[in-house]
Amino acid sequence: MKKYVLGFLFSEDLKYVVLIKKINPKWQRGLLNGVGGKIEDQESSSDAMVREFKEETGVLTEKQDWHCFAKINRPNFYEMDIYCAFSNFAFDAKSVEKEEVFILEKDKLPNNIIPNLRWLIPLALDKQVDFSRPVLINEISKELK
Repeated sequence: MKKYVLGFLFSEDLKYVVLIKKINPKWQRGLLNGVGGKIEDQESSSDAMVREFKEETGVLTEKQDWHCFAKINRPNFYEMDIYCAFSNFAFDAKSVEKEEVFILEKDKLPNNIIPNLRWLIPLALDKQVDFSRPVLINEISKELK
């Protein structure tokens, strides 16, 4: 099963978030998403988050900067660990690869975003949720319904 990370770096005042305009996979082309990618063999999820963020934005973060607040499990397809971090290094993010990086006001997100960001971003900032353990989001396959 494929394993991925996805991260949202927010400014310290919680007003801005770093997003990236996707080229691949094809279904995401032209849409904004958090920063992330595939977890490599023998790599921890948190190490993958640090690596992917550096590769895609040029910003070096540390493992302890990132907090895994949610996990999505789609049986037989993928698992995704979803992280958030809070730092004004968000303003240092820039386009490093072909995908364009944006620092956007979280309350003024454009229409061209991956649909689940409309609830993932507020979830990351929800002060009423206990994130001592990540929120588990399991997708039940159609065969089981």
